[in-house]
Amino acid sequence: MPPVITEASQVTCAHQGIVTLKASQSLLTIEAAAVLVDGDLIGATIAGCTTPLNAASGTKPCLTVVAMSAGAATTLSVGGKPVLLATATGTTDGVTAVPSNFWSVQSAGQTAITAD
Repeated sequence: MPPVITEASQVTCAHQGIVTLKASQSLLTIEAAAVLVDGDLIGATIAGCTTPLNAASGTKPCLTVVAMSAGAATTLSVGGKPVLLATATGTTDGVTAVPSNFWSVQSAGQTAITAD
């Protein structure tokens, strides 16, 4: 079972931009960090993406998380929303020559709580 992710986790775009994590709930925390639930990453800002802004080629850096395609728990929820797992992945608003506008969890930041 993968670890649950919290505000202390590390989530990045494919170009090492860092996703700002902000939990919408405070009922469940792990090591003083609030657990993220479904919907918390949509619209999250991304800082430091290395994709250059280039109008000629049409590329632009990842600035925002736009979707989540996997990683919501099926067995653990808070306030009726599934918690997010270290397997979470999705897409950003970045544009590159080769489609690589993805984000993923690099580190859950904790191993105390896992879920399916």
